[in-house]
Amino acid sequence: MKPFRDMDLSAVIAEQKRKIKIKVEGYTNDEIMANDIDLLADNIYSEFFIDPITIYEEEVRKRSIQQAKVKKWIHPFVKIDPNREYVEVDGIVMKFYFRYNGERDLFKCQASTFSVSGYPEIGLDSDFISFTYQKTLQEMENENAKDNLLKEVEKDLKSIRDGIGYANRDIANYNDSIRGFAKTCIEERKKKVQSFFELTKLFEVPIEKTEYAKECINVKRTIVPIAHEYKKREKEYCISEKDYQDILYAIKHTGSTFERTPNSYRAMGEEDLRNVLLASLNSAYKGDAVGEAFRNKGKTDICIERENRAAFVAECKMWTGAKDIEKAIKQLDGYLTWRDSKTALIYFVRRKDFIKVCNTVEKTLKELTMIRQITSVDKNEFCCEFASENAVGQLISMRVFLFNMDTDN
Repeated sequence: MKPFRDMDLSAVIAEQKRKIKIKVEGYTNDEIMANDIDLLADNIYSEFFIDPITIYEEEVRKRSIQQAKVKKWIHPFVKIDPNREYVEVDGIVMKFYFRYNGERDLFKCQASTFSVSGYPEIGLDSDFISFTYQKTLQEMENENAKDNLLKEVEKDLKSIRDGIGYANRDIANYNDSIRGFAKTCIEERKKKVQSFFELTKLFEVPIEKTEYAKECINVKRTIVPIAHEYKKREKEYCISEKDYQDILYAIKHTGSTFERTPNSYRAMGEEDLRNVLLASLNSAYKGDAVGEAFRNKGKTDICIERENRAAFVAECKMWTGAKDIEKAIKQLDGYLTWRDSKTALIYFVRRKDFIKVCNTVEKTLKELTMIRQITSVDKNEFCCEFASENAVGQLISMRVFLFNMDTDN
């Protein structure tokens, strides 16, 4: 095939944005109102993201050579039959294969920058691009024939890589714009829905909710579940931000005490250390902080419930390695009800390489698909938001603490 000429990449990108608008318009009013705008935008990003192309080095083991009759073009000065352009002579056909990944159709698209002299023909399948060369036996008898052929392959490969580089640059600009474009579309739609809800309220017309479609499009990336019903509440059923910050301050203060005098807590396990935290929290919350409290799908380590039945929920863990972080977050998520949106994950670390552990935790959190946002508050403290799997459509605030309990400092 002749690459980079069948489709205009700018038209492909424009079509993707049109589909994003259609996607947003396809959400029900309930879905628009019930879900966080950033979560919807992230889902749209995951669905409409275009994978750039990466071309790897040659798969030498797939290289092939076959004996064949090849066409040798007749020079006009020696042509006898004016209607005959070539003759068939003994030769070889060689193929060179290069693995790639990314969106296959990008090989068909002409980017905003391109080579006016064109590109070499390639073979294309789901995993490889290939270059095919026909040479006569006479040509291959030349002592430099092999080197000349490999130089030709290298030149053609560079040309294709340049073309893909131009396409990837346009795609990178498009991918970077998806979230912002989606948020703008969602915000515009949300304003219209809010106006509609206000009108229905003004005229006392009940809103008829449509059944959510049972079929969805399968995509390659993780799409976070969204809520499909909007229940407008007169007041927020979550603990106040002030309460949340006060609780976090108390935990941080107590954890600093652990770190200053680790020998005093040397014999304590996870449960005893948690009880010390509970005692500290109860001094401020008058006995409202409880441990081993039943909450939704299990018993959480720390629970402070407010009058509106919303709670701060925390889980304490001895550090056992990065492999258990995602499991701990999902365990914490399982304790939350729809009222709960402010949490903490607390690690007690008895390791000499404490800073390395902190760096590992930060790196692992950034790699988890459920984490939507992460900010480093301190070397041992991270402010995160994660998409709840238990209360779909809801983002959960989570503070991650690591306290250094190593007694050899």
